[in-house]
Amino acid sequence: MGWSELRAVPNDYDEEIHAVDTQLIELLNHRKALAKGRRCFPPKEVMKEFEEKFDLKPPYLNWLFHSINGGFHRTRSDGPGELQGILQIMKTTVQEGYQYRITHAMQHEHGSIVHIEIRPLKIDNDSPDFHPRLQLEITSSNEEYNVQRSGARGGGGASSMSFLVEPRLPEQLDTVNFALIPFEEPMEFRRRETFLDQEVHFE
Repeated sequence: MGWSELRAVPNDYDEEIHAVDTQLIELLNHRKALAKGRRCFPPKEVMKEFEEKFDLKPPYLNWLFHSINGGFHRTRSDGPGELQGILQIMKTTVQEGYQYRITHAMQHEHGSIVHIEIRPLKIDNDSPDFHPRLQLEITSSNEEYNVQRSGARGGGGASSMSFLVEPRLPEQLDTVNFALIPFEEPMEFRRRETFLDQEVHFE
């Protein structure tokens, strides 16, 4: 079947939504012109104001402004390139009963893949499962970094996350600051799942 034979996906787009989208595009273009290529992120007190005024959660607000600042549009189509080495980071902090550790970064040709481990300080049979809704934030006086989640997994009372960082992190991290901020995509695409639940025998 050729491309011309594909049918449009049915949706509920109407004139009212079209009018809202038009306003959104006009406002985004105006904001882009005012920003002049700078990363403009509201300070904490302004984020708190938005949270209370519009009844929006911090993860949603962080996703929104990350998107507006172009956080999802700069990744190279060919990936970070060849693996060239491993950068030890080993930064650890404890907050509200959980330990957060940035272990290392896989240094690729065009970017870094930063790995983070999260685990509760106490684990017992009644410990609840936890799901991190967090985004890695990297700031530096020398460089502006684009960060995207590249993977996550959990189990055994621990969770690990990885983030693709572009451009690549420097070997010396004296001017680089790491933080985790609340983050959740409100309309996150859910991939189809395949459940492997059959017996498997090895000969």
